[in-house]
Amino acid sequence: MLAVFPVLALTWGVLLNAGAERPGPSPSPSLPPVRRLEVGAEVATPPDIRISPGRATTLFFDARIRTEEVLLEGRERFQRVGLAEDHLALVPSNTFRQGERLRLEVRFLDGAAPEQMVFWLVVEPLRGEPQVEVFRRVRTAESYRREVEDLRARLAQARSELERLQSTGRTSRPLEELVAMLGQAHRSLYVQSLEFAKTPESELRIQGIQHVALPSRWSALVLRLSPLSGGEGWVASGGSLTKASGQVLELKPPWQSTPLQAEVAQEVVVLLADEAALTSGRYTLKLWDTRGRTLTVERLEVK
Repeated sequence: MLAVFPVLALTWGVLLNAGAERPGPSPSPSLPPVRRLEVGAEVATPPDIRISPGRATTLFFDARIRTEEVLLEGRERFQRVGLAEDHLALVPSNTFRQGERLRLEVRFLDGAAPEQMVFWLVVEPLRGEPQVEVFRRVRTAESYRREVEDLRARLAQARSELERLQSTGRTSRPLEELVAMLGQAHRSLYVQSLEFAKTPESELRIQGIQHVALPSRWSALVLRLSPLSGGEGWVASGGSLTKASGQVLELKPPWQSTPLQAEVAQEVVVLLADEAALTSGRYTLKLWDTRGRTLTVERLEVK
C-alpha cells in the first residue's frame, strides 16, 4: 500500500515538470514599429503613408476629427473604411497596384491650426504601415497675430512699390524680384502654398512652391530651390506649365537672382503671361537651364 505513494508522487512530478516546460506565447520580434508622425501648419508637401492590399492601416490622431468631412481618393476600392472620433482604419482591396498614390484629407473639430491635414497613401504591398500616430504642432493665436501684423506691413510696402513700378513703366524684372520677396510670406491673402508629388530623379531639391498673385494685376509661381550633387550653377532659362487636360499655359522667362550655390536655397519666379490663366486643377511644371538640366514637378495642385 505504501508503494503507491512514490508512484503517485513520480506521476505528478512528471506532469508538473511537463507543464512548466510548455512554452507560452511570446511577442514576435518582427512586429513592425508604430510610426509617430508630427505635422505642422508650415508643411507644404503632404507626408506619405504606405498601405498594403488586404492589410489594415490605422491612423490615430491627437484630436477629434470631422468624420463626415474625411475625403479619401478611390474610397470605393477599399475593402473597409472605419471612421471613429480620433482614428481612421483602412483596408485596401487587391485592385490597387504598387506605386499608386491616393489623397487623404481630414479636418479637426478643435479649431486649432492646422485645422486640416493632407496625406498621400502610397501602395506598397510588402511595406505597409499598420499603425501611424499623427500629432499636430499646434500654433497659438498670439503667433498668428504677430505674423499677420508683419504681413500687413510687408504687403503695404509691396503695394506701394508695385504702383510706383507700374506707373513709371519700368521693365518687369524688378516686379519679379518683388514677387520673390512676397513669396517668402506665409498665410497671406495673396500667397498660397501648393502641393505637389515628389519629383523624378533630379539634381535639384524643391523646398516649396507658392502661387503668388495680385488679382487683376499679375500671377506667378515661386519655387524655393537648392542644388543637390551636380546642380550647382543651375539658372532657369525656360519653362512650361501644362494642365492635366493638355492645355499649355504661356509663361514669361523665369527669373532668379543668381545661379544656385551649394547648401543655399533661393527663389525662382515664373510669371504667367495671362494672370487669370492659372485656375484650379492639376498641372505639370518643367523648368530647364541652358545646359538642358530639367526640373519636373508633377501633380502640382492649384485650388
